[in-house]
Amino acid sequence: MEEKTYDLIIIGSGPAGLSAAIYSRRQGLSTTVFGDTPGGNLYMIESVKNYPGFHEGVPGMQLGVFMYSQAQSEGANFTMTNVESLEKNGERFVVKDTTGNIYSAPVAIIAAGSTPKRLNVHNSALDGIHYCAMCDGPLYRGKNAVIVIVGGGERGGHLCVFLSKIARQVILVDKGPVLKMSASLQKAVAMTENIEVMLNTEVQAFIGEKDLKGVLVSSPDGQRKELSANAIFLSVGWVPNVSMILFPVATSPEGYLKTDAKLMTSCTGLFAAGDVRDSDIKQIVTSCADGARAATHAAEFLRLKQ
Repeated sequence: MEEKTYDLIIIGSGPAGLSAAIYSRRQGLSTTVFGDTPGGNLYMIESVKNYPGFHEGVPGMQLGVFMYSQAQSEGANFTMTNVESLEKNGERFVVKDTTGNIYSAPVAIIAAGSTPKRLNVHNSALDGIHYCAMCDGPLYRGKNAVIVIVGGGERGGHLCVFLSKIARQVILVDKGPVLKMSASLQKAVAMTENIEVMLNTEVQAFIGEKDLKGVLVSSPDGQRKELSANAIFLSVGWVPNVSMILFPVATSPEGYLKTDAKLMTSCTGLFAAGDVRDSDIKQIVTSCADGARAATHAAEFLRLKQ
């Protein structure tokens, strides 16, 4: 099969990857982008209210389409496929996508983001366990449902507020002593009558045979309690999408890619941007900044090689 060649390969079509595509094209690099969802995980967010320029908020899916359209108008090529493998062949990076096509470039940016983490407890494969409120929340509209959210971080708060408009009751369970979401989101959760918060509470198992019936939780003193539930939405962390990389590269203990001041990884010519990178803040605006910086430094790297 014929190999398609570019100046730059970008793996990921979320905010980091799309920003990198915009900046790389404006510097004249032929660029191809992998990923089958414009905006990546933005589709999971009902309304983005902390992105500059949208003071009333913007639907995550719409923001993703805006970014994708801008990158496309700059001339970036979109395969609309995912990456099966990324290898290093001499001084070139070689990608095989899920349709079997082969691409190569002298530089690459990993902006593949992360995937919601699963809970390793009994019955974790039951029907009724979800991760995306925008995708699966409407399944419970009009059903007088009780929904349990596991995880009290920023995303868990967004899940609560969105699902409170659908469910009869939302129960937020977190194993920590305090919620780890922003003050504005904590206020929204506290002011919503049908949201109950259970802190210092850990999930032990999901209850049911094929379909979810509830969740077994425990408190620090060892007491256990069964919560009846029609659905569970998990927000217990993320796993970086790096499994496609088939050569050694330095990562944090959690698997996030380590980078230098110019966002290059330990592999020369391979840059990282966004949620896949080992960084202290993971927000849409910081992912966009990462993408812009990675593309700028990738173009500089290419110029110095010539």
